[in-house]
Amino acid sequence: MRTLVFVDLDDTLFQSLQKCPIENALHPVAYLRDRSANSFMTAKQRMLWQLLDDNALIIPTTARDYDSLYRVKLPFRSWCILNYGGVILTPAGVPDPYWHQRMTIASEAAISDLTAVLILINTAITRYALAAHSRLITDFNLPFYVVVKYRAGHIADLDQLQQMVVTPWLMTHHDYQLHRNGNNLAILPRSLGKEHAVHYLIKQLTNEWGELLTIGIGDSLIDGAFMAECDYSITPRGSQLFKETLGRQLV
Repeated sequence: MRTLVFVDLDDTLFQSLQKCPIENALHPVAYLRDRSANSFMTAKQRMLWQLLDDNALIIPTTARDYDSLYRVKLPFRSWCILNYGGVILTPAGVPDPYWHQRMTIASEAAISDLTAVLILINTAITRYALAAHSRLITDFNLPFYVVVKYRAGHIADLDQLQQMVVTPWLMTHHDYQLHRNGNNLAILPRSLGKEHAVHYLIKQLTNEWGELLTIGIGDSLIDGAFMAECDYSITPRGSQLFKETLGRQLV
């Protein structure tokens, strides 16, 4: 029986230097376009990676797009799930044809709404001089979702933007959901989701290989949906998902 591990990347396998504990064993693993390191693995994360890589097929399941995934210097050897499930790359490194067609239809249905909410967000940023920036995330010529981030030290501006614009918009657009974790705020169509891609890939690989053991690993509340598609789930201690689940059991 083969073991598949669907694993989120940022804040699960590695994180920015500011989020790292103080230790001497930090290992750079993800880079900016200028080739400077911006994400690091701790010794325990490196040990976890090696344990998984030695015993299972690791499938990155990430919000990262194609460009930023390949600035992660880890040896991904097979399937990859990108853009919150918007893209599934085959082991040959090309989009899965069926999934690409499915997401083309979903993206076409969402583009007008995503454009409209992006305009509302940018208007508010300008009007209230908020220290935030937003953009529409596209990959393989498909628009997927809107992301907003605050500039260093201005988390209150993102809170204000969420309260004034995003939450009221979502109350009248029920086919969309909010993902908020730290400095990241994303507005996603419900047709987009890591869980949809994981479900599809488990079904396809079960048909090809037979019964599988599947493990999901993630840190955010939104990751819980794809982890629930798997036989077992793992979340880092102290993560957003941990605090809202297992962390509630701590005395």
